[in-house]
Amino acid sequence: MEIKKLTICEKNKGYEYQGPRFKKLGPYSGEEFREEHLAPWLAKLGEQEESVIDFNGTKVYSPSFLEESFGGVIRESETVEKAEINRKKLQFAKFENMDPVWNEKLAGYIKNARYKTKNGS
Repeated sequence: MEIKKLTICEKNKGYEYQGPRFKKLGPYSGEEFREEHLAPWLAKLGEQEESVIDFNGTKVYSPSFLEESFGGVIRESETVEKAEINRKKLQFAKFENMDPVWNEKLAGYIKNARYKTKNGS
């Protein structure tokens, strides 16, 4: 079985130094990464597929970038069901080339993310 891989810092993506939380605050934001890379990758990923998210080449970890990307993909899902599917995909993904302290923080962002309902709560 093929392992599906998403590399955070692919050549010319610019995520070597992770940017701010939102696009309006600057380039290479967590919001941009979520919308352009993470969410589409998760949408193509089957629920039972093995997956790897590779942080090779990342020089700076930004809490706001990580929370907005990975927590945000759960919060901004279309439905509660989709939010839980995305959470499971992320919880079962293997994170490579990431400092263990940051890996633990990222796991917390994923675990603690709450789906945002249409009324904003």
